[in-house]
Amino acid sequence: AYDLGGGFTARGRVRTGLENSQQGANITFADFDDNRTDEFKVLVDQYSLAWKSAAATAEIGRMAFPFFTPNEYFWDGDLSPLGAAGSFALPVADGKMRFIAGAFELPAGLREYSGNLFAGQGVFERGPVTLAGGLFDFEADRNDPDRRLLLEGNGERDYRVVAINALYKLATAKPLVFNADLYRNLKDYDDAADVVGRVNDGEDTGYVLSVAWGDLSAPGRYQLGYRWFEMEKLAVNASYAHDDVARFGTASQAALTDLKGHDFYANWAVTKALTVGVRTMFTERLTNREDGQRARLDFIYKLR
Repeated sequence: AYDLGGGFTARGRVRTGLENSQQGANITFADFDDNRTDEFKVLVDQYSLAWKSAAATAEIGRMAFPFFTPNEYFWDGDLSPLGAAGSFALPVADGKMRFIAGAFELPAGLREYSGNLFAGQGVFERGPVTLAGGLFDFEADRNDPDRRLLLEGNGERDYRVVAINALYKLATAKPLVFNADLYRNLKDYDDAADVVGRVNDGEDTGYVLSVAWGDLSAPGRYQLGYRWFEMEKLAVNASYAHDDVARFGTASQAALTDLKGHDFYANWAVTKALTVGVRTMFTERLTNREDGQRARLDFIYKLR
């Protein structure tokens, strides 16, 4: 990020990843069974011009998701849509109300785009409470050949998702945060050509409940957390949701709806720059007997 003055900032980001994966920056650089590894590539995935004042923001370009999302079960944090977004805030009932809106082209892989997203969200903050409600309208481009990168017809199917989020944070010596999310897809699917949509019509609701204790604000501090989730098949657009809790789908495209499970994590601030984390996930499909267990170690080093 580079401060241009006058409230303007130029932003950019590069990352590793597979060209056909919009969801994940991970690559396989070693395999203990001598399976195929991925070619190491560094690709540009964010570039934008942003402006900020005391009460308003605006941004244009390929950017981080500008909406309030307490976890990645609706939108993967690695995903960067291309478009424009803005927000403004005003005082309401001893708190603050923020309105966010945006229009974007949706990435299909890291280089191409297919379909659009039009979205608006209101976020109310007062003391320990944050409440958010938003409408996210995914419009597919059924004539775009790049739509075929997305699994299970997601590049040909519209979604209209209502997202409601509630967060409560107790400011104790070790902060305690409770979070609840509800997702509901309002679209009906009766197109004979859309087999996945027609068979799963009505599977349109998702829930996430979570609790986290502690923070990483200083060396030696730690954080423990747990999430329970249940996401029906068409609750959200799975091509833009998380790719972490299981390895369902393909090497480049995750398919992580139609599942429920448990997500545990622990993080420790070793130094001001270094954080170490462990995450374990236990999942199972809602409609068949497929299941999965996964563990992950994270080492995060921040240059300061």
